[in-house]
Amino acid sequence: MDIDRRAFLGSAALATSFLAACQKQTGSASPDVEDTGSADTIPTAPDDQVTGPLRDYIEQHRAAWGLPGMTVALVTRDGYEAVVTAGFADIEQNIPVRPDHLFQIGSISKMFTALAAWSLIDEGRLSPDVKLLDSLKGLKVRGGEQIRLQHLLNHTAGLPGDSALFPEGGLWSGFEPGSNWSYSNCGYQLAGNMIAAADGRLFPDVIRDRVLERIGMEESVAALHVADRPRYAQGYEPALTDRLNPIPAKMTPTAWVDSDNAAGSIAATPGDMIKFLRFLMNVADGKGAPVFSDETAKRFLSGPADGWGEGAKYGNGIAHVEIDGRPYLHHTGGMVSFCSSLHVDVEAGVAAFASCNVHYALNYRPKNITIHACNLMRAMQEGATVADPAPPHEALASPEMFAGRFTAADGDQFDVVVSGGDLRLRKSGRDSALYPVASGLFATDDPDHALTGLVVEAENGRAVRAWCGDVEYLVDPSTAYKPPPAKSLRVLAGRYDNDDRWAGPLYVYVRDDRVFLGNIVELVPAEDGGWRTTDASSPERIHFDGVINGVPQRLLFSGIPYIRRFS
Repeated sequence: MDIDRRAFLGSAALATSFLAACQKQTGSASPDVEDTGSADTIPTAPDDQVTGPLRDYIEQHRAAWGLPGMTVALVTRDGYEAVVTAGFADIEQNIPVRPDHLFQIGSISKMFTALAAWSLIDEGRLSPDVKLLDSLKGLKVRGGEQIRLQHLLNHTAGLPGDSALFPEGGLWSGFEPGSNWSYSNCGYQLAGNMIAAADGRLFPDVIRDRVLERIGMEESVAALHVADRPRYAQGYEPALTDRLNPIPAKMTPTAWVDSDNAAGSIAATPGDMIKFLRFLMNVADGKGAPVFSDETAKRFLSGPADGWGEGAKYGNGIAHVEIDGRPYLHHTGGMVSFCSSLHVDVEAGVAAFASCNVHYALNYRPKNITIHACNLMRAMQEGATVADPAPPHEALASPEMFAGRFTAADGDQFDVVVSGGDLRLRKSGRDSALYPVASGLFATDDPDHALTGLVVEAENGRAVRAWCGDVEYLVDPSTAYKPPPAKSLRVLAGRYDNDDRWAGPLYVYVRDDRVFLGNIVELVPAEDGGWRTTDASSPERIHFDGVINGVPQRLLFSGIPYIRRFS
């Protein structure tokens, strides 16, 4: 996917912060719970050939990633359904996750947004071809005159990922609508505005009446209101949000954030998600009731655009992906307090949803949980055995290629060594773990390098150089260090902050006369005088302004302001 401003939270591209394993959890992560009596609540039951192995796998993930709690919904076309809960809804109060706890489903909400749109299309009150600027009078989008509702629902409008609707300098489209694909929460927010305008009611009311109530999701909510907070599991985030955090990291509760954004504002119980999963399987079978007609159901899943990943397609809030040769309907979701995943194997008639109460910047989505759940249900139906699931963490393929003794120009030195298949950083008598975050990027808790992380460059399968921010370390100092970058670039380097709960600090590093955002994503000059990534199709744009004594005091990430601090 394209980068967006949230992808850099905690100092790096594709930033990852790892939560500490829950120290209070020593026994079963799913204690017996009392049935609340709600028609939507499916009480926990004795483990079967699906839930037992799945619960074991969930516990592996909780231990490996430090997940406080998780809720899972399971369903098959032939009538099987189950809920699995694990861990804690509130660690401080020792409250286990219950089937009646609300978990935010994040961007899986986009499916509901698209369903609401197509219910209006089914009634003739909206068209997938209606133009954005005809529907929302007063909105201005440079290059966006031809954006239509279907472009927004397919992420082919060319809008930036997380821009405000009225960012500084105005909104824009980065490519001709329909010609490319770029994931855009901003686009879905605009789609929600178009839906509300066509229906004549507030967007959450439209979702509740047109989708949730029709499907029977009576315990779910269409917007995130603090008044409902007692019904939710507590979310958690790393205490140190200014860096990459390796396991274990100190964990702290997240603050609440209200939202009615069409890109992701639904929260649900697992029992309600069972109803939704069953409805999605019906839609895939060409049955649209009770949301829209059967004919509209067939149109809803037809003609997705190329997008979401290599070989994948995306349309109407649903990713069409292939895993181990099997087609799935899929989506994930990441929120300030929750991360989720959904998989539907239409051919086998099995589906699963999972959500955990952790901040999106953990870079964890329970995708492997929902994939393994589908595999277990399919094996149950076929009387087959199940292959071992993917490990919670993928092992580094060739850790030895990153090993070596690294020396800076001022003589500062550290060693990267392989120990038990893992990488360790050893310096001044300290021994710290190195945790892979992205290609060549590692997190560490070594005090000298925790803030920047470590970028290791390799040539011909051997490490030659490491970067800690803009400080270069060489395996062979005789090969000569890079010259200092030009002053015109050096003034861009620094930490830029935005205190929005969805944002966080962005770090700009300059090295080898190149500019990097988040220590690993390179920026290059854009045609408008700003900066962009090396992916020419990305609509994201970065600008620096507010210059004092030649040094910019502000960074605009796709129109969102970040202010220089501590640099």
